[in-house]
Order: sequence, then C-alpha cells, then structure tokens
Amino acid sequence: MRGQGSVFAVGARTPIGLDAKQTALLLRSGIPAITAAPLADKEGGAVTMAFDATLDPYSVGEERSAELASAALREIARTVGSGARGLKLRCVLAFPEPRPGQKRSEVNHALATLLKRALSETFGDPPVDVTMQGSAGLAYVLPEALTRLAMRECDAILVGGVHSDYDPLAINALDVSGRLFSSDNADGVVPGESAAFVLIGRDDFGHSIGLKPLCRVLAVASETSEITPYGDASALDSTALARVFRSTCSVLPDELKVGWAIGDHGFEHFRIRELYSALSRTHQQWCPPIAIDAPAQRIGQLGAAALPLGLVLASEMYRRSFAPTPCGLLFAGSDGGERGAILVGSV
Repeated sequence: MRGQGSVFAVGARTPIGLDAKQTALLLRSGIPAITAAPLADKEGGAVTMAFDATLDPYSVGEERSAELASAALREIARTVGSGARGLKLRCVLAFPEPRPGQKRSEVNHALATLLKRALSETFGDPPVDVTMQGSAGLAYVLPEALTRLAMRECDAILVGGVHSDYDPLAINALDVSGRLFSSDNADGVVPGESAAFVLIGRDDFGHSIGLKPLCRVLAVASETSEITPYGDASALDSTALARVFRSTCSVLPDELKVGWAIGDHGFEHFRIRELYSALSRTHQQWCPPIAIDAPAQRIGQLGAAALPLGLVLASEMYRRSFAPTPCGLLFAGSDGGERGAILVGSV
C-alpha cells in the first residue's frame, strides 16, 4: 500500500538505550528502567522515575532535554553519512506542553536555542516547525509537513520530539497536582525522559542517500478530547481517541486490519479506561493478536517524544521482522486533551 512517506533513518536516546537499536530490543525484552532518582518529592523522599544515568546528574530541564535530542540527531546523521548537510530538509519538532501555571511564551526558549545549535552541527540550518502540545503534538503538525514533502518542497522531513521530567520543577508540578507516582499513589505518572527522531522521505529518496525504507507512514489524525488529568469528565464517555483510530484506519482496504499498537499511556487510570473504551468502539478495525505496548510503563512518561519514539520502534520492528502484522497504530494523548494517531505499515 502506498504511504504518505517512508522512514529511512532513526535515532533515539532513552533511559533504557543509548540509541534506537538498544531502545527497541531492550523494550521488547520487557526490562524496566524505573528506579530511584537523585530528585526529591515535596516530602523529601526519593522520586521513582526512569532517566538516562549516563548524563550528568546535575543537568536538568531544557539543557538536559537538548543533550538527549542531540544524541538522537547524531545517530541519524551517522546513518545518512556525509550527505546529511547537503539535504534540503524541513524539520518538525514536538516540544513539551506548558505545565499548569506556566505561560506558553515562557516555555522551551532555551531548548529551542540549544536544538537549533544541534541541528546546525548535523544538518545545517533547515526551516523548523514547532508544536508545544506535548504527547499528541506531532499528529497536529505532521500532516502539513507530509504535504510539503509530497509537493517536493523538500527532499525529506526530519521529525522528532523530546521530553524530560528530570527537573525539580517538573517533579514538583506532578507532586502538587497529585499525579506523581509513588508506592502510595499507583494512579500516577512515572516521570521519564526520552528523545527520538526519524527521517521521512518519498519512496525515491532512498536512492539518493543509499538507504532502504524501514516503514511507511500511511495516515495521521488528531482530535481534541474533553478528558484531561485535571477534570472530572468520564474517560469511558470520551470518543476522541476512537475517532482518531477510525480516521487513520479509514485509508486501509477492507482486507487489512491493525494487529498491534504502541501507546503513550502509563499507569493513570483515566488513560487506560479511555484506551479500552476506544478499543471497544473500534473493534472491527482490529485483528489478532491486538498487541498493545506501553513503553511508558517501563521507561517513564514519554511526553512530546511519544509519537516520534513510536515511529522509531515501528521502524525497528519492521527492520528486524518482529512486527506482528503488516499494519500498526501509534497513538498518544496530551494533558491538554489533544489525541493523535499515526498508522504505519511495512514496506
């Protein structure tokens, strides 16, 4: 089936892996990377989270996020080789959404500056589109980038996202809102950090850089839900996630169904209820084994890296032939109510 673009190179840095291959294979093994971090909650207790222990323990916040992203960018640059800087690229970045009480104008300034520097070192100075809508943000900006790609306004699009809770301010925001996971609060968020990037091109792009496609992007959809961590609306009544499932799968012929998915849900009950409600509403679009993976339950909250990391993991699954079925679904939900999904398929 012809897609909207194909992934040709991937890069990732996560609490469980220094690159995309390590991350994919160790996540598949089921090994968790959740442990006590050198950060404290409001009671002075150690925070349970997943973090990259190879980074400086005193590096926090946006500077730390930039270190994670730079490592993932360098991995892609190594894969592409010497031609990386000569490509006509467009970059699409998913950044963290503002925390409660934060103004949008105050968020991600340092991260944007540091990532621009990292991009300059690896891929020159491509135009950059940024979304600050958290986990589902990429689904809101990727369709326009794929349209630009189809119109040959660029050779390829560099798609990525980054997130880090390794920051006293981020931990405090989760803690005071009652969302920080602990032995006394299983209905909470396990803090985490990750960065992921993929290089997407048209089918003929691989010939120019000597790379084979890893997976196809078949469809992208987004919806806004009334369900947030701070409201009291019923997750079982929400239909936004079901709508993005239906919208992405609508491009498939009748004989093709989706047999697996990668989501960004952790242990918060409302997100799990919402997922099972969406699966019930869209059961006709699924086929066995209906394998739903949740990396956040092993490497902590993914934030804006959720959908880019899903593309990385899907690419590695197809590359190494352990994808259960030809088509899979990547989905995510932001704290602001945004829901997004990306349908992927084998090449």
